[in-house]
This record gives sequence, structure tokens and C-alpha cells, in this order.
Amino acid sequence: MTHNGQGAPAGAAAIVTALADAGTTVMFGLPGGGPNLDVVGAAALAGLRFVLAHTETAAVIMAATYADLTGRPGAAVVTRGPGLASAVNGIAHAALDRLPVVVIADTVRRADAGRIAHQRLDQAALGAVVAKAVVTIGRDRTAEAAAAAVRLALTPPPGPVVALMDDSALSDPAISDPAISDPAISDPGSSDPGSSDPGSSDPGSSDPGAAPDSERSGAASSGDRAPRDVAVLKQALRRSHRPVIMLGTGAIAHTAAIRSALAGRGIPALHTYRARGIVPDSSAEAAGLVTGGTMEWPLLAAADLIVGLGVDEAEMIPAAWDYPAPVLLVAGYPPSRPGSAYFPGATALDISLPAAIGALAHHHGEHDWPPGAGQLARTQSALRLAETAADRPGFLSPVQVVRVVRSKVPRETVVAVDAGAHMLAVMPLWEVTEPRRLLISSGLATMGFALPAAIAAALCAPDRLVVAFTGDGGLGMTLAEIETAARLRLRIAVVVFNDGTLSLIKIKQQPAGQGGAEAVDFAPVSYAGAAQALGAAAVAVSTEQELATALSAASGRDGPTVIDVQLDPAGYPAIMDLSRGEAGRQPLLATTIRSVQCRLP
Repeated sequence: MTHNGQGAPAGAAAIVTALADAGTTVMFGLPGGGPNLDVVGAAALAGLRFVLAHTETAAVIMAATYADLTGRPGAAVVTRGPGLASAVNGIAHAALDRLPVVVIADTVRRADAGRIAHQRLDQAALGAVVAKAVVTIGRDRTAEAAAAAVRLALTPPPGPVVALMDDSALSDPAISDPAISDPAISDPGSSDPGSSDPGSSDPGSSDPGAAPDSERSGAASSGDRAPRDVAVLKQALRRSHRPVIMLGTGAIAHTAAIRSALAGRGIPALHTYRARGIVPDSSAEAAGLVTGGTMEWPLLAAADLIVGLGVDEAEMIPAAWDYPAPVLLVAGYPPSRPGSAYFPGATALDISLPAAIGALAHHHGEHDWPPGAGQLARTQSALRLAETAADRPGFLSPVQVVRVVRSKVPRETVVAVDAGAHMLAVMPLWEVTEPRRLLISSGLATMGFALPAAIAAALCAPDRLVVAFTGDGGLGMTLAEIETAARLRLRIAVVVFNDGTLSLIKIKQQPAGQGGAEAVDFAPVSYAGAAQALGAAAVAVSTEQELATALSAASGRDGPTVIDVQLDPAGYPAIMDLSRGEAGRQPLLATTIRSVQCRLP
């Protein structure tokens, strides 16, 4: 790959070179004129693929998903003013899910700022609100400034950096700050260049669900307290009779060690949304989700010790944490304060994740959990969710949709899930075998995530089917990206839970004082018809057989298929209650395990 396109302006060549040196092979965006196009041109000269999106937020979500799946920095190009403003939601998603993305933005040149007010915003201030950092790539030290932008994005905890292109200004003086210039980061090029690479000439080698070889989990300890805190963890484990492990995104880098430490131990392991798959769902220890809701209550209420490994508090919903068991946190986020604001009374241990996992692996004490307690908790939740499925002719329930799709696609399928009521059925019921097979915007929980994320995942593995689960509200926000998927001939099944309303908001809506139907209900929309107009194959379905047939067709089609599911939302209030309400607070019933297993999706 050529890292310096001859003829490209210095700033454009520098940022492209810095990204290419870090392993980036694709750039997403919606360019304006001038400097934006210089960056696109420099990318082409350097061998980076450019993917045109319809909206800036979708482009940044694509870039963030690329970073999530490959471990390499994502890149997005946006224009000045409205372009950067429109990208803010995508930048916020990358920030709260700790994903390294460089957003390259044109500016009103500093030399012209006194004269030109059109599209002129304080873009540095705008970016600073949501991004990890803002770096100006100016007329001097362009290579140094560009390298700093990429390095900042990757430095733990990773996150989005806005790179402002202005050839009339000096480059950001902050790039000389030793704290910023510290090169002690993981080598993003250490992974196999043929893996998860949408620019690779060998698409068959791609695996979008495989964990990147280089991880930036911020797991190292300061050292001074480490021996004492290891002893604290070991003693807590010795004294515990019912320990529970909470696994967060920061633990993904240590999947193999965690599996080895827990295998056959019978200690339940709960996962945050983004950590799903660290312990495969087929394992007896896989206990389902921990979100701050009540689906995890049967285990946490009975536990006498809760150990969190790599848990990011941004993944927890705003609800009370009222479990009596002591909580020990290792390599959580945020790491800067003693204890935890979300987990009252928790103890943050200053030890590395490998040290904590080692202590867990060498703990051989007995516990009082019944055999298969973790699997029982997960399957019991699945049974209760399955009971919400109503039998209404001409419509499918959310649980039916998940069950049929799971049965018709390969186990290794990557799935992107949008925010909305449907996620409360998809996330606990979708079985996963590896991390990064089930993608969701967890920290920001933004709608409009699933389709852009699925596009990035399909680019990483163009020979495999990718599934996007979205509500009609979320698809309405990103509908034009169906054309993007069609133009790129990406094999994506977009499964639309079409119920004509914002179901999750409707459940929360009070009977009085919060508006009526006009606040939450849409007019009927044929998303199949809209998708066909945008170049995709599409079909409306209302039975399990029609859905299964549509999925079979999508699996063999080069290009996207939109499956417009006529959905009955009647089960959503019960699903919400099981996930976040009092219905979730039910003890484990070991006698029901056989019936649970017989009725799993």
C-alpha cells in the first residue's frame, strides 16, 4: 500500500498516511468540496477504499463499527458546519462505547474567519463536547499532528477524535504535550492484515466477529496497591458461597483466559450487552445479561459476592443498584475515582484483568449454587419471554421473529441491533458463541444504529450474511442507507419490526400529561416498498413460514433484503416488565429447567 499520495495537499496526505500506518483500509463519509475531496483523493492514492454514506452520523457509526470489529481506527470524512454538526450523534456513540474513530472535518479557514460567517461554527468547541480530543492539522507539522490524532483515538480508553483541516492555521500545539505524545499504545497493525479487512482482496479471510489481536482495555494497574488488592480478591472468593461474575467490554481481550478460568466451575457469569459471547451461551456458566434492569435479579439477589471484570458503567441503564452483596470492580470504567458512583459501596481493585482472572482460575473453593445455575437463570428468562408471544393472525410477535431468524441463520452470523422495544427481546434471546457477534449501541443507545453498523460488518465479511434488527422508528432515521447497501451489493437481511409506533416510548408514556397517540404513533408505512425503490430486494411477511422463506432468499442474494415484518406489539409491556420491572424479580426455579429448555427459541 502506498502511504503518500503524490500531488495530495500536505494535510490530506498526512492524515491518510497516519491512518494507513495504523492499519486503516477504508474511510466512510459524506464530503463537501475542497479539502474534503482532497482527503478522499489522498485516500484513493494511498489505496484506502472510500464508502459514500447518505448521512454523517451513519458514516461515523460505520467507522466506529469498523473499529470495533477490526481493532483499527475508523475514519469518517465530513464537511464543515452542517457536516460536523450532523456527525455529533455518531461521535457521541463512539465516545460512550470507547471506539477509536478519527472524524476528519473541513473548516472555515482561520485566515478567512474574520470575513466569512457562512457555515462558520466554533468547531473545536462543538467537537470537544462529544469527542475525546480535537486536533487541528494546519500548515506546519502536518505529519506530527495527523499522527497525534490517530494516536489519541487509540490511546486507552479509546475514543473519537475530531481532526480539523485548516492549511492557514498552525497545527495544534497540544500535539507536543508528553501526555498526548506517549507512544505506549498497542500496535494496531499487529493483527493479521487479512482479517476483518474490507479493503482486502481476499474476502473469504474476513471474520467480523473475531476479537482484534490488539486490544486497548486499560487493564493495567498502577502497581502500588496491586499485591494487597489481589489478596483482597482472593480472600473474598474464599469466603464466598455464591459468587457471580459480571463481564464487561473491557474483558473481551481476555476471552480465552476467562473461559478457561470459569469452565466447569458452575459460577454464573453475566454479560453486559457488548460483552456477550465472552462465555458462550452453550456454557453452563453463561447466565445472560446484566444491564441494571431486573432480568438479572434472580442471581444477583441471591449472590454474596459480585465481581465485575472490565465493566463500563455507561452500559448500565439509569436504575437503582440495590443488591446487598459486596461488589469488587477490576479494570472498570471510569477508572479515575475510588469506588463507583453506579455501584454504591463498590470497591475498585487496582489490579490488572490478567491478575484478577488468575486469582479466579486458582480459586478452587466450593460454592452453593445449584448445578447449572447460570444456564438455568438464562433459560428461565427465555421461557418467561416466550410466554409473552401472542397468537394474533396476520402478525408476528417479537419473540417469534427472534426465534425464526435465529433458527435460519448460521451460529456465527453477526447481528446489529437497533435501540427500541425490540432489543429487549433480541438481546436476551439471541444465542452467541463469540464476542462481537451481537452489536448494539450500548453507551449512547442511539436509534439509527443497526443498518449503518450492518453495512460496516458486511464490508468486513462480504461473503457472509449480516442481520440488522431494527424498529420502524430506527429505520426511518437511516432509510436512505438501504441505497448504500444496495450500491455496494452487501449481503444484509434488514429485519424491520414494523408496528407503526415508538413502542418503547409508548410503554413509558403516562396516561395523562405526556401527549397522546400523536406523540408516539406513525402512519402505516410499507418499508418493503420503500426499500425496493432504493434498490433492495424486499418482502412483507406476517407468518413464520414467510419469514423463514425470506431469510433463505436473503442468504443467497448478493445485495440487501429488507424483510418488513408485520408486528403485533401487544407483548412489549410484558417484555418490558420482565426486563426492567417487578416481573423480573422472581427466584430461580430449578424444577422448571426441562420445560425451559424445551421451549427456548
